[in-house]
Amino acid sequence: MRYKNGLIAGLIGLMMFSTAATAATRYVSDELSINMRRGPGTGYRISELLNAGERLNTLSEANGWTQVRTSDGTTGYVLTRFLSEQPAARTRIASMQEQTEQFKKENEELKQQLEEVRSGSQELTETKSALQSENEDLKQRLQQLRETSADAVRISNENEKFREELLSMRSDNERLRHENAALQSRRDGMKIGALIMIGGIIVGLVLPLFRRKRKGSSWDSL
Repeated sequence: MRYKNGLIAGLIGLMMFSTAATAATRYVSDELSINMRRGPGTGYRISELLNAGERLNTLSEANGWTQVRTSDGTTGYVLTRFLSEQPAARTRIASMQEQTEQFKKENEELKQQLEEVRSGSQELTETKSALQSENEDLKQRLQQLRETSADAVRISNENEKFREELLSMRSDNERLRHENAALQSRRDGMKIGALIMIGGIIVGLVLPLFRRKRKGSSWDSL
């Protein structure tokens, strides 16, 4: 019966203690390490020694004691006054130092990236200058090709003109050759005609002389 009454009293005490506290995160004060006990009182055995700055999850709070759970899942009770809503100073400092190192690392990476960007920008500038120079060279070549093309067209037109003139001259030469041949033929004919005429004149002059000579010979014979 006495055991039963003690059990009931214990349950009532636990019910009073376990007045639900809003679940929250607490940190062990950075001034010292604290004991975590199996129950809400100094009469309970110490189950674990919690380091300063250790992070805890609160489960309930009553009568100056807080039920907590450690990061490895162990539950127990600690004095509420040894808990803080903010991480321990050295924990915050360590976190800040870690963040600072991370920022330094990121800063170095950003500097390196900036140098790469600058180097890439310089390369792009040089490439742009080279492309501009090449573009100017291509423009000059294009202009030369246009001029050469214009000269080629002009020369082709001149050659065509000369070809037509040559054909015309050949035609004129052929016509003149035929005319010369015709004139040569006419001249030869005129020469022959003149010779015939001269021969006829000579015959006409000489023949009467022969006739007179014959008549004279006849009279002499009589």
